[in-house]
Amino acid sequence: MEKKKNSIVRITVYCLIVVFLIAIINLQINMNELRDTIDKQDEQIVGIEDDIAEYNIMLTEEKDDDYYERRARELNYHFRNEIIFYNDFAE
Repeated sequence: MEKKKNSIVRITVYCLIVVFLIAIINLQINMNELRDTIDKQDEQIVGIEDDIAEYNIMLTEEKDDDYYERRARELNYHFRNEIIFYNDFAE
């Protein structure tokens, strides 16, 4: 009878060890996924902070004729009498 109790206790302990190992592995996988998510969000934060800095520079910039001309060129506008050349060889 004592041997049967001893084997039941061993089986129980082994099962608990297996359950704990599975739980630890699962926690490690979750931690790695959270670290990856944090890294991606840190990259997004840096990108957004760069955008904010660029927009602040644009807001503090003096709004004169050169500014409006440069902004129009960024939006692909041009003067009526202007000749536009395209470089197809770069492709």
